[in-house]
Amino acid sequence: MLDSLIFDFGPISWMLRDEHLEEIAIIGLGREKPVQVYYVGMGWLRSNVCFTDETVVRNLINKMSRKIGRRLTLQTPKLNATLPGGARLNASMEPIAFTGPNATIRKFRAKPFTPQDLVRQGTVSAEALAFLWMLMETDFSLLIGGNTGSGKTSTLNALFEFVPKDERIIVVEETPEINLPHRHLVKLNVVDNLGIGMKELIVDTLRMRPDRIVVGEIRNPEEVSAFVDTLLAGQGKGSYATFHAQSGSEALTRLKKLGVLEMDLASIDLILVQKRWNSIDLASNARTEVRRVIELSEVVMQQGRAGLNTLFEFDYAGKTLQKKNESTRLREKLCRTFGLSEAALGEELARRERLLLETADKNAAVEATVLV
Repeated sequence: MLDSLIFDFGPISWMLRDEHLEEIAIIGLGREKPVQVYYVGMGWLRSNVCFTDETVVRNLINKMSRKIGRRLTLQTPKLNATLPGGARLNASMEPIAFTGPNATIRKFRAKPFTPQDLVRQGTVSAEALAFLWMLMETDFSLLIGGNTGSGKTSTLNALFEFVPKDERIIVVEETPEINLPHRHLVKLNVVDNLGIGMKELIVDTLRMRPDRIVVGEIRNPEEVSAFVDTLLAGQGKGSYATFHAQSGSEALTRLKKLGVLEMDLASIDLILVQKRWNSIDLASNARTEVRRVIELSEVVMQQGRAGLNTLFEFDYAGKTLQKKNESTRLREKLCRTFGLSEAALGEELARRERLLLETADKNAAVEATVLV
C-alpha cells in the first residue's frame, strides 16, 4: 500500500485499472464514508476503501493533477484535471466542500465506441446513423446536447470514425476527454492559472487552418460566442460542440439566452440530443441505466426566426428512434455534395444502413474508410 501511495495513486490505482468501473468517488473522510464506485450494469456501490486523513487525500489529488500543473489548495479549493490514462478528475475541499475533501473520477474507454457499437447497444438507429455518416463527409456543423453522463462525448468520438483520417482536426477542451484516431490532430487545453480559457483557444483556431474544429463543451456566453464565430467564419469543413440541453428547442432557447443572435442560429446545421435515464421494471424492481439518442433536428429559418425540423424522435413506448420528417436543408446538401438525385440518395442511405446493421451483427469495428 505504501509503495502504491508513493509511486502510484494508492488504492485508487486498482480501481482505475478495473474496466468495469465508470466512476470513482471520494466523498469525505472516515469509515462511514467509503469510496463509492459506479459499476457498469449495477450502478453505485460502496467499496471497502476509505480515507481518514485530509492531507493524504489532498496530496493524492495534487499528484493526479500534476501533469497539467493544477493544485488543490486553500487559495484554489477546486480543480478539474486529467489523469495520465485519460480519466477526468473533479475535486474540491474546504471551504467549498463542507463534508470534507471529495473527488470524482470519470473513466473513459481505452478504445472509443465505434459506430457499430452505437447500433449494437441501441444508442442510435442504423437509419439515423447512416444519415449522420453521409453528413460527416460533407461541410457540416453539429451541436450535441444532453444531460450529464448521457454519452455526448462517446457519440461524438464515434461519429468521427466517418471523417477521413488524414484531415487536420483541432480539438479545444477544458479537460481532455475527446479521443480521436486521426493522424493530423492538435489538442488544445484550458490553463486557468495562466488565464488561458476556452474563448481564447477557440479564437486561436481561426489562425490554425483546421479541416474540422471540435469544442469539448460550451457553457457560458463567451464560449458560445466564440464557437458561433467559428461557424460564421466557415471554418474548414465543420465545427462540432457539446452542450447541456434536454431537447433541440431547449438548446436554441439557451443559446439565445447566452447571447446568440436569431439569424446566427442557422449556422448550426443539426442538433443531436442524447439522454440518460433510469428504466425501472416494476415486477422485479430492477433498475437499468439507459443512454439513447432521442432527437435529431435540423435548424431551419422560418419567417426570420430559427426553428427546428425534427428528423428523428425517440418513441418511449416502442423504445426505438423513429423517423419523423424528411430533411429539407440537409438532404439538399447531401445531393449537391455527392452528386445524387433524391432517389439515388435514398438508395445510398439504405445501402449504408444495411452495412451498419451487418457489421454491427458481426461484432466488427470497421472504419468508415473500409465501409465505403
